[in-house]
Amino acid sequence: MEGAGAGMAVAAGPDRRARRCGGAASSWALPAAALLLPLALLLGGGLLAWRNTLAEAEAALRQSADTGAEFGTRVLAGYVVSAGRVNDLTRGLSDAEISAREESLHRQLADLIPDVPEAEAAYVIDRTGTALLAANLFPVPRDRPTAADRDFFAALRADTPPRFHISQVYVSRFDGVPFFAVSRRRSGTANGLAPDAFDGAVNLSVYPHRLQPAMRRLLRQDGDALALIRDDGEALASTAIASPQGVSAPGLAAAAAPTGRALRREGGMILAVQKLEGFPVLAVASRPLAAVAADWRATMGNHLLFGVPATLALLLLSLRERQQQARLGAANQALEEVNAALAAALRASEGNLKRAQDAAGILAFDMAADGMVAGGRGLRELFGLAPDAVLDEAALVACLHPDDRPVAQAELRRLARDGGKLAAEYRVLLPDGGLRWVMLRGEAAAGYGPASPSGLALPGRLSGVAMDVTPRRQAEERTALLAFEVTHRAKNTLAVVQAALRLTKAPDYASYVRAVEGRVAALARAQTMLAESQWREGDLRALLEAELRAFQAAPPPGEGAGEPVVTLSGPPVSLPVRAVQALAMAVHELATNAVKYGALSSPAGRLHITWCLDAAWLYLAWRESGGPPLAAEPARKGFGSRVIEQTIRFQLSGRMEKRWEPAGLECDIAIPLTEAGPAVGGAPPPGGES
Repeated sequence: MEGAGAGMAVAAGPDRRARRCGGAASSWALPAAALLLPLALLLGGGLLAWRNTLAEAEAALRQSADTGAEFGTRVLAGYVVSAGRVNDLTRGLSDAEISAREESLHRQLADLIPDVPEAEAAYVIDRTGTALLAANLFPVPRDRPTAADRDFFAALRADTPPRFHISQVYVSRFDGVPFFAVSRRRSGTANGLAPDAFDGAVNLSVYPHRLQPAMRRLLRQDGDALALIRDDGEALASTAIASPQGVSAPGLAAAAAPTGRALRREGGMILAVQKLEGFPVLAVASRPLAAVAADWRATMGNHLLFGVPATLALLLLSLRERQQQARLGAANQALEEVNAALAAALRASEGNLKRAQDAAGILAFDMAADGMVAGGRGLRELFGLAPDAVLDEAALVACLHPDDRPVAQAELRRLARDGGKLAAEYRVLLPDGGLRWVMLRGEAAAGYGPASPSGLALPGRLSGVAMDVTPRRQAEERTALLAFEVTHRAKNTLAVVQAALRLTKAPDYASYVRAVEGRVAALARAQTMLAESQWREGDLRALLEAELRAFQAAPPPGEGAGEPVVTLSGPPVSLPVRAVQALAMAVHELATNAVKYGALSSPAGRLHITWCLDAAWLYLAWRESGGPPLAAEPARKGFGSRVIEQTIRFQLSGRMEKRWEPAGLECDIAIPLTEAGPAVGGAPPPGGES
């Protein structure tokens, strides 16, 4: 015994020395952690801040590219329509007749061009490339073909010409101003050529420097740039002085080809690309990575301003704590021994706490020739049977839905007669009245006999697996319901579009196109919002921002004046599905009127939209100021006004009041947010706006 005790003492000595060495080492752990942990947090925070800064920059550039593409599409579409109007001006005239009537046609063309934004020149060109008629020149020089070497002339002269052509940027041979051309073939001439023969072109000259101010207003930050470039890389207009080095414009077009948009980093830039719908043109928004890094450094500067003093203070506190730890060494050693004993007890108890896992998922079964089924407790639970219930063919068939029992019995008879694969899904009626879908997969050999209720008597067994597929079936039903809802909404939307096409009035074709396009775009934005929420709801603020973005862009940084200002204020509101499309149309029409006659038509204009909730009603106030003075309520209501009243009063069962104050239009709207809503003609709750 003495020898054993001595051995234990000898063994314990080195262990205590090891713990003392470990304690000495661990006493430095807190100061080290006080220094390394803040450093690690700083590095991690810096990485997170960089990712956030980069993500914010990419989101801003995507938005600039999207709005730039929308702007470019609207502008180019207007040029295409105007080119058709110029062609109509000379339709039915020969080249000789145009030359003879040049003075009167010049005046008509000069009156037409001011209706086209950013366009100051239009030409009618004969089939040799010589100008016949111009909006900004009289008479037109005819001493040489001035357009024969331009790319638009070559493209339109080809055997398979495009419907319209966007040219590269040229310098005008008449006034020396850079321009790019929106062109189309002349048609309906009286020169005696075949209908499909090339007989010259109609050309609208677009000056890039006229596009730049509007493009700058779409940018989110100083240093950002926005450009419109052709798919082949030819730049049309840009807010930047020079193109960034190392950036491949054709590469951007290739990257955007699959989806119409792309986000890339190259040439020291972040570039967001959005293809213009219907045009071989890209909108490219860019920001230097150096600007992103500057934003990140500004963020990190704030972290360092507070982080460094805090780290030093924590280090001093940890050094004091180390002194305290040295005096508490013995107590820590005793605590370690207690912790070791507790850990051993925990490991011992883990074996006692382990439970057998219940059978779940895929369950195997075997059906014998006499109909008895071997499957265990899990199969009984799957079919809603008691744990001690007899498990045979009759019991399983009895658990099925009455409509599925004949089908299952017929399938069992087929297997008894022919054998083969079993692949079926049946509904199981549970004791609590619930319904469960069960999938069966298996294989059997053929053989008749009187052993089972279905006559199933197999040389071997029917072997297979059973599985609960209720979640999948429920998902399929939800998908079918969603498809029905989408179809229903699509029909409603087409009905609204049909009404807009039928009822929209305009003084000319271009105005009609703009009005219809605006209303269809408002519907499209509402449909996109509903699709993103899977047709469950729509966010009021997001709806307002989306509808107003097409009418008013925020001024570039550093340019606080010169554009109308729109402010939104109100709590988060989830709109029911029935209200999203209707309210989007109403807001679009209000904004259209504000652009034509109200606050959004003046640089000093102000539009304030506020809303609140009360007793399941939404109250929205539209306030315009700073626009042209309003004398009184308009004598005639247009289609837009009727749309607003019909959607608010009848479709949404709400109330609306308009007041034409001298400072601007005031409109108060109240609509119920419940799915059913009050009866048409019902009043909002007391105390609310009407």
